Amino acid sequence: MWKKTMLLGALFVLLFANNAFAYDVQLKPFQDEEQDYAKDPIYTLSALGIINGYEDQTYRPNNDLSREAFIKLLVMAGKIENKATGGRTPADVSKDRWSAPYIAAVHERKWLDNLIDQAGLFHPEQTITREEVAMLVGKSLLDSESEKTRQQWLTSDWLNERIVRGFKDDSAMNEAMKPYVYYAAHRGIMEGDQSGFNPKESLIRKQAAAVIYRLIDKRIAEQKIDVTGYYAIQSYAAIEQMNKLSHVILGWSNLSYSTAGTASLNINSTVNRVPSGYEEVLAAANAAQIPKELMVFYDGANLKDFLKDQAARAAFMSSLLHTLKDPAYSFTGVSIDFEGLKDAASAADYTHFLQELKSQLGSLTLSVAVPPTYYYKGYDLKEIGKLADMVILMAYDFTHDDNMLPSAPLPLVNDTVMAALQSIPKEKLVLGISKQANQWITTSGVTGSALNPAIADVEKRLAMPGVDAAWAMPYFLKKATFADERGSHVLYYEDSQSIAKKIWLAKFYDLQGVSLWYMGNYTKSDWEQVGELAAK
Repeated sequence: MWKKTMLLGALFVLLFANNAFAYDVQLKPFQDEEQDYAKDPIYTLSALGIINGYEDQTYRPNNDLSREAFIKLLVMAGKIENKATGGRTPADVSKDRWSAPYIAAVHERKWLDNLIDQAGLFHPEQTITREEVAMLVGKSLLDSESEKTRQQWLTSDWLNERIVRGFKDDSAMNEAMKPYVYYAAHRGIMEGDQSGFNPKESLIRKQAAAVIYRLIDKRIAEQKIDVTGYYAIQSYAAIEQMNKLSHVILGWSNLSYSTAGTASLNINSTVNRVPSGYEEVLAAANAAQIPKELMVFYDGANLKDFLKDQAARAAFMSSLLHTLKDPAYSFTGVSIDFEGLKDAASAADYTHFLQELKSQLGSLTLSVAVPPTYYYKGYDLKEIGKLADMVILMAYDFTHDDNMLPSAPLPLVNDTVMAALQSIPKEKLVLGISKQANQWITTSGVTGSALNPAIADVEKRLAMPGVDAAWAMPYFLKKATFADERGSHVLYYEDSQSIAKKIWLAKFYDLQGVSLWYMGNYTKSDWEQVGELAAK
């Protein structure tokens, strides 16, 4: 938590009507937000938990920033806060100081050498200047380069950059900091203006957010990410998008369990069934050379009973394995999507079921979809992370009527990912993205329950006159308002821009990938975005 002139941990707590739990994340706009270059960086870093606002719900973007506050930002952005081994700090930074772990992390890497005076003092509360920020950023960037590249820059290349930049106030810069300042400029993280670089000028909070965001964005810009597509329900229109995927999950089955002692795999009825013409879908997946898992869905209230029913489990697994090994389908694995386990007592039963299944799969892969564990306690994420080849985190469906909370606000998505990473290796974790819209209609002062309009209808509505649409912060979702004969409408929509931001978040955490539920809902614009970011 930031202290004094740094960011205070002012968290908006969203309480549900039954007070069962609360979300400790920033879910309200800052009262003093500015419509400028820093808005997106500020809210993105806030969603990531790297920065917070003050207790009065302001951000105070034009306030100065201290050295220690910026170092915390730098360390958190680079996810290196736990990598310091010796924990050595300058003489004026006590071990129990709030910023000591962050300062120790950069001190160990010798990034502070130019900021410690002859008496060995760092002066952590001192306002940080632009050249000090650029020096720290430059050092962090050069540390990720090869030794050859680093030495070439420090001995000669920076001199060429100085000539190219032609900062009028170059002589005012600290001589020892110059190579690093110019590297930060070279990488596009910091720039000057007509008057020069302004090296001694204080850095303000919104500038710090912009710098840190650019630093993260540069790091992950060229990073590709695996994309898993759910081919389910009405997805034929997206069959040509298979070549953008790294993995496809076919939503063609569900668990059938109504009588104790017996259960089976149902592939013929309900919305989750093998479609006619399935051969074309499999051919498209084979042409794209991607794995094909069969999704097994179930959300019945008796799921907890099934998990305790040994005879039913055995019958189901026999039925499942028969289908998985049917050469007509050539499935490469199975994806289990068992939903609704709220009771912590079910966690051990579910783990035991997955262990039994895993032991019978042989070379077939196993992926498991899990919900956020705020409310659903029947999922032991640590054990599931050990058993599954891939864990799909369904970081959505937070929709709540009392507060008009949409399905997947970015701060809650981030919080869900951070919680999951405490138990599941990032190499196995996949961020689930659900393409949907949430709509509330208020008539005569009464607001109804949330609706989930069809994506095609939302796209048509957004193109109509009289619709006021904007990018809603801090949710990072499209928000549209309009009125008609039914009343006034508020609609939140997972559009291409918000999907891109969630993919960005997955890349920030180095996750295995993202999943798209379900392929048929995604628009041409969405697929273009996916194509640019996918690993294939």
